[in-house]
Amino acid sequence: MTTDQRLPFKDCPSCGEGVYTYTVQKEGTTETRCSACGFPLSVDAGPPLQALDCIMIADDDRFFLSLLSDLLTERGLATNVIACESGTKFLSLAAERFHQGLPLKLAILDIIMQPLDGIDTAVALRALEKGLQVAHPTPVLFLSAARSDDTLRLLIGRCQPALYLNKGSHATPDQLGPRLEKVIGYLLEQGRS
Repeated sequence: MTTDQRLPFKDCPSCGEGVYTYTVQKEGTTETRCSACGFPLSVDAGPPLQALDCIMIADDDRFFLSLLSDLLTERGLATNVIACESGTKFLSLAAERFHQGLPLKLAILDIIMQPLDGIDTAVALRALEKGLQVAHPTPVLFLSAARSDDTLRLLIGRCQPALYLNKGSHATPDQLGPRLEKVIGYLLEQGRS
């Protein structure tokens, strides 16, 4: 894998803004990536996503939690959304599902929550999956209004399969929906690899 100089601005669905880019030579192809979060910008849209059986969300902002739940069902991304107002509630409900033999197809976690933040929730989720011998780790999409940085990328890297999506301070459902679809589609594809 080789990289070259930074290229002009492109819109990054993960960061939700125009970003500098760089290219990576990988397995005989050239990928254009976001310099802030590393998300591949040259990813094809691929086939439309099929609705996932169960997406669990944890976000301590009730308004955003409701907005995101509605957005996932209205855009046909989920048939069942379980919304939790904390990381601890998320872990409790995830444990119940795992004990019943029911998988999670996707976890969406706000990074900045109280009392248990999204990163700690994801680390605990991985421990729970391991302890209960869940066959495949649940893909995790981290959400935050904070920008991605090296520390965040390192923490997310410990929770693979996982990606980051910047909520944006003024994102409307119409702006957030297509970004969610693209990032979730890529995350699910990576989780299968």
